[in-house]
Amino acid sequence: MKQLFGGHRNKVYKTNGFVKVVWKDGFKRQKQIREGVLLENFVAVHADIKSRMLVDKSKPVEEEDGGLVTYFHYAEGEIRYPWNLEEISSAAKLLGKLHKTINSRKDSPSGTGRTVLNIHLDFARGNILFWPKTSDAIGVIDFETTVQGPVEQELGRSLSFILVDTPGEVYPAKQDPAPQGELPILFTKLKQRSESFLTNYGLPYRKEDVVEWTKKYLSGDDFGSLNSVRDAAIQFINALTY
Repeated sequence: MKQLFGGHRNKVYKTNGFVKVVWKDGFKRQKQIREGVLLENFVAVHADIKSRMLVDKSKPVEEEDGGLVTYFHYAEGEIRYPWNLEEISSAAKLLGKLHKTINSRKDSPSGTGRTVLNIHLDFARGNILFWPKTSDAIGVIDFETTVQGPVEQELGRSLSFILVDTPGEVYPAKQDPAPQGELPILFTKLKQRSESFLTNYGLPYRKEDVVEWTKKYLSGDDFGSLNSVRDAAIQFINALTY
């Protein structure tokens, strides 16, 4: 049994041609995990988006060795980190496609007046699959965080990761003065990554709300060794105009 990439929250293994996910705090999150697993199976079966299909749909989750587990079929694709601009653009297009897919079901929210959708809420990093040797985003996995909420929350959550994952040397935003020329260069990179994501997402959204959600996630999360990038990203996002 081989442990796969990821596992910051759950443990993922490849065994006998299948993928086994051992859910962290599975019994506490059992209802949401079950709904997310069934949604991922729906995408795998009914959409032109690579996801993990359940080995046995009658057992979306099951108890094993004192934990809660799910068995999926393996979904082909590569995980990239960090994303370059072409990968960001392709991922944004895939997100629009995903939103159309998972909100075509009969249980999708409607009549809210604002754009409220079923949202993945972890559309970033190791949950997006790319076609080998290309920048084409082709798949999405790990739906257990899916909730109903505004599309701007989804975009803000993803954008917070995209900004924090900006490659290159970074200086703490609180440092005054910043090294000559370095912070403006970083801001240029942040702007490019932000525009690559937001301009390629195909469904309607309110940019001002995306900015506010991005601020919330950047300010509320601990990104560890990337906190210096996070601080610069907060400065960048505060300077945005609608």
